Amino acid sequence: MFSFLLLGSYLRAKIKFLQNFLVPVALIGGFLAMLMNESFIGKIAPYLSLPFDIDRLGVYVYHLLAITFIAMAWRKPEGEKRGRDAVAMGVSSSTLYALQGVVGIGLGFLLMYTIYPGLFPTFGAIAPLGFGQGPGLTFSIANGWETNFNFKHAGNLGLTLAAFGYFWACFIGVPLVNIGIRKGWATLVKDKSHLSRDVYTGFFSKDSKRPIAGKLTTTSEAIESFAFHVALIGLMMLITYIIMFPIINLLIGVGAAGIASTLEGFFFIFATLLTLLARIIVHKIGLGHIIDNGTMSRIAGLSVDFLVVCSIAAISLAVVIDFIVPILVTGVAVGLVTLYFCFWYAKRSYDKFPFERAIAIYGMLTGTINTGLILLRMVDPEYETPVAQDLVYTSAISLPLCAPLLFMINLPLKGVEVVGDSWQTVNPAAYWQTLIGVLAMYIVLMLVYRLTGLVKFKRPLRKIWIDD
Repeated sequence: MFSFLLLGSYLRAKIKFLQNFLVPVALIGGFLAMLMNESFIGKIAPYLSLPFDIDRLGVYVYHLLAITFIAMAWRKPEGEKRGRDAVAMGVSSSTLYALQGVVGIGLGFLLMYTIYPGLFPTFGAIAPLGFGQGPGLTFSIANGWETNFNFKHAGNLGLTLAAFGYFWACFIGVPLVNIGIRKGWATLVKDKSHLSRDVYTGFFSKDSKRPIAGKLTTTSEAIESFAFHVALIGLMMLITYIIMFPIINLLIGVGAAGIASTLEGFFFIFATLLTLLARIIVHKIGLGHIIDNGTMSRIAGLSVDFLVVCSIAAISLAVVIDFIVPILVTGVAVGLVTLYFCFWYAKRSYDKFPFERAIAIYGMLTGTINTGLILLRMVDPEYETPVAQDLVYTSAISLPLCAPLLFMINLPLKGVEVVGDSWQTVNPAAYWQTLIGVLAMYIVLMLVYRLTGLVKFKRPLRKIWIDD
């Protein structure tokens, strides 16, 4: 994976097409690795393929996700209070995520009862997971369905639809930014000339002013500061493991494999909550100065880059071909709904920087918070607006609001019975309970959004973008 990141960096620095679409290096490296695995080039020229262990790559994705969230949880939040627009971003992104769930799950059931009768009932949840939560969480949850309920290739499908989300972020998002700049929707920039060559190539030039990565909090004679911060992350993973896995084994022992699978998929959430508690304790006892936000951000960034490479490298061509219709139907539908409503809400929700906020949320809901920041940088290159900080705040608001959805997507499992190495439906009512539950969640969030005055239904309602 190291080699593919380096090769991706070289290609990004040299190829104009990749530069124009600001394709992240991790995405380039991941697709290169995917092409080299046995299910792609191995079918044409086996002697050229690389023998990737797909299951091992999945394990890497699972743990890299936890590392990313733990590193971010160790960071001390900025003391600055966020304004109304930041809250509106949090509620709108949660509402959109619920809408992604309604569309994905609804289409999944439609396919299952029509042209794809053998489709597993939780398939429809994979698209909103992949788009809204990224490859790490999607694989983590889907792999649990595969392991405990015989949803064949679920983990790989999760990685595939997450990669589809990145496609929407880069190849639809970047042209959208260009359109917004041309039409004068962007607040700070009126053309692309403000973007330095460094942004396109991915490397700072010799004369560029380079940002500070972080500050040392330990003396090198005792321990390298970076190693100390990595050790803090490792400690929280160990504590989470010690607490969680006896509970998971107990649940499996009493026949609650479905609940155990859900808990295992949410390892990163429990790790994050424990880290937040640990951070509070560390600051209360006066040791907060030994943790550097910049260093933790670098570790999180490193983890995300390798997570993306591993997740895309693990995609199987055979699985994509077998599920091509459900992948396209749910992926295109969820992408279109996300695109439409991110911009429909913009001028109806945000008082300041509506286009910047819309493009940032669009990037986050088709990839990760990093893709949102990449798109935002095209219209706010120095992060002069509060949108970048508000996007981080948005994640904090949306986590509790979206948590019910992460549990509801497992409700169809109540209607499934494992039979040997397959499965069968025993309670179809559980499927419809899921769809009704997700739809109810969307309606409740929409009511909260409307009644709090965070969104106003400005007319004409059919127009996506309302000109001033």
